[in-house]
Amino acid sequence: MIALADPPPSRTSTLPDYISPSAAKSYLACSLRFYFERVLQIKKATTPALHLGKSVHEALQAFHLARWRGTDDSPEVVAAAFEDSFIKLERNEGPVKWKEGEREKCRFAGLRVVAAYLDSPEAPTAKPRAVEVPLTEDIAGLCVPLTGTVDLVTDIFAPIDFKSAAAKPDPKHAVFDHEIQLVAYQLLLEKATGEKPPSLDLVFLVKTKVPQVIRVSSPPADSKRKDRVIRMIDTAVTSMSEGRFHPQPGMTCMSCQYRNECKRWPGNMPERRAA
Repeated sequence: MIALADPPPSRTSTLPDYISPSAAKSYLACSLRFYFERVLQIKKATTPALHLGKSVHEALQAFHLARWRGTDDSPEVVAAAFEDSFIKLERNEGPVKWKEGEREKCRFAGLRVVAAYLDSPEAPTAKPRAVEVPLTEDIAGLCVPLTGTVDLVTDIFAPIDFKSAAAKPDPKHAVFDHEIQLVAYQLLLEKATGEKPPSLDLVFLVKTKVPQVIRVSSPPADSKRKDRVIRMIDTAVTSMSEGRFHPQPGMTCMSCQYRNECKRWPGNMPERRAA
């Protein structure tokens, strides 16, 4: 989460301490939703899809860490990690907005997806270079440090980000949609190690009746692609530091949890009070 003070900023520039690719993407998608969610931190019920995605993510993390450490990474241990995460997240980050009978369906769907990943060619057989590695680096062109946590760095130094999905992704759209995150990871890894990754990869865990595990790869970013992403992130940082938060109507508004707050938006933001 981007470090923004509360109460909300005024038009006087107040830079955050750092910026993550997820925060930049969230701001650029809808700055007012970003304000409600990340600045005011208005809590909403967790959606079943988000809860499932987090639980699956933690199960995969347990598997990758076990493979990295050389400990037990059997399907039974990974399934138990999923079950444990499912319950703990429900208790600690809930409530989850379950419909009748939905909880058990969601739980079984998660177990099937995790099992499909372990049986797929995408599950690493070699020891990964890193698992859930947090990085913070100063990047030329950004006025604040860039920070991010890479899900997995393979033995050949390819960063992988895992995504839960309800349907099979279109590869070109997937790369475009996650461009900020993918290129940000490359920038962070190159600055931290001096090495260039061979590819930038997404692995989709598709929650169809028969789960699918689909890798989408893109080549490492060249200088033009890097500059584009840096400018996008810097635009987000500069705008949020100046208190620029406003509605950005679109197709996603129908499913947005902050629709009621958005309808009450007065057209400006409160001035930041002196500390």
